[in-house]
Amino acid sequence: MSLVTPRIVLGRTVAFIFFLSLLGALASRAEATETLLWQNYGSEPATIGYANLDGSGGGLLNLSGAGSFDTPEGMAYDSVTNRLFVANGAPGLGQITYVNLDGSGAGVFTAPGAPVEEPEGITLDPAARTIYWINTRNDTISWARLDGSAGGLLSTDGAPLTNAWRLAIDPVGGRLYWGDDQIGKTQIGYANLNGSGGGALDTTGAPEPKFVTGLSVDPVAGRLYWNDVASERNLIAFAATSGGNGGTISHDPAPFEEPYGLALDPGAGKLYWGNYDNAEPKAAEQFGFALLSGGAGPITISGVSTDGVQDPLLIKSPSGAGAPTITRNPKVPAELACSSGSWGADYPGSFVYQAPRSLVYQWSINGVVIGAGPERITAAKAGQYTCTVTAANQAGSTAQTSAGVGIKATKVKLSTKKKSKSSPGSRVTFRVKAVNQGDIATRSSIKLCVKLPKAARDDLKAPRCKKLGALKGRAKKTLTIKIKVKPGADLGTDKLTFKVKGAAGKAAKSKIVVK
Repeated sequence: MSLVTPRIVLGRTVAFIFFLSLLGALASRAEATETLLWQNYGSEPATIGYANLDGSGGGLLNLSGAGSFDTPEGMAYDSVTNRLFVANGAPGLGQITYVNLDGSGAGVFTAPGAPVEEPEGITLDPAARTIYWINTRNDTISWARLDGSAGGLLSTDGAPLTNAWRLAIDPVGGRLYWGDDQIGKTQIGYANLNGSGGGALDTTGAPEPKFVTGLSVDPVAGRLYWNDVASERNLIAFAATSGGNGGTISHDPAPFEEPYGLALDPGAGKLYWGNYDNAEPKAAEQFGFALLSGGAGPITISGVSTDGVQDPLLIKSPSGAGAPTITRNPKVPAELACSSGSWGADYPGSFVYQAPRSLVYQWSINGVVIGAGPERITAAKAGQYTCTVTAANQAGSTAQTSAGVGIKATKVKLSTKKKSKSSPGSRVTFRVKAVNQGDIATRSSIKLCVKLPKAARDDLKAPRCKKLGALKGRAKKTLTIKIKVKPGADLGTDKLTFKVKGAAGKAAKSKIVVK
């Protein structure tokens, strides 16, 4: 399925074809449900599947160009490049595989200085543009810039790291977590992202870890969750990322069949896992979910291969966190700017992603759409203006609309002195101030004219209309107008009116007293 949208970037409209290529279907959609992705570890070769969270609309990703895709163990998503990154235990030392979600295939990620040695477990920090993975061959953790420019090894001094194979990041706390499944002693290890080493997480309050097969960080509540599938237990446990305050989450009556991988949607308070043991022909209930508030259930995927599913991650339509606002240029009141609004960020440590990949701006007057983009417009018409920002990503789109801002029509108000004295054969000078009380600029062709009543035409001679020129909204201008008093003018008072020609406005009235 595909979504074609213009993309607005820093005031420029870029033609942007955004394929929703969790591939296979041809129909397009403007709104989308959450999209679940997973590895089919049991397939030969392994594959990556996707489907809507309700189980529909599934397919397999295009892995051409990835080379061997043998034993994937861990998966993360970068919403900036629209790529999945997979810890791939390919023959030899393995590789870090990237998969383009626009359907264009896959490839191998490398970075100088970052060793790849039988990787199992991968995570990334989209803000810091850094990716991490475990090297199980020599018990190290590599880091690399997502642009492939540099890499190295993260210090894990003081942390248990002898049999780790799942990895989760806590960007808020500045840590990586993993389950270190040693014989007779299983711990939750962590390493500080600043390179200062690490340690073992205090899991007091939770059952002692035995065999950790998936981890997920809740940055909102400050918790770490993990699957534990040792023979005498099948449970989801948690502890505070600061240590202690542990416990368990009930997954009954959801299937919990050798679960590998754990994703958490903090907004929905919902955990997801893949039931690795629910393989063909036992294909129903391949995934399970549990609510943090209580309750659980199965997720059945139809129409796509599910064989040894593991490491689920969720891509959600953008989540609106604050409507856009309209601001006006104080020097040019008709010039309006629409902010992007605020949107929910990715939860990389939870393997749930919702950040927008593109923003489209749309303006309306009095509820009637006047067109798409850009972020800034100069109003040419009076009315109530609103802007709608539609954010799109791999899963779908979401729109938020601003409050209205009123634009007033052009209205030129004239003012001058109320009375002037003169004598026959002289000239009277008036300084006439013109103020545009509206927000919209006047046309450059408007003029200032003097209108004389019939009774005054024998005494006064009006000058030709004088070009006033364009007036920006709320702007003012003063013109000098000279009225000739004829030599044979009668003594007395003559009235005159100053008017604007070519724009709505308010005239100014005055008098000339001839003595």
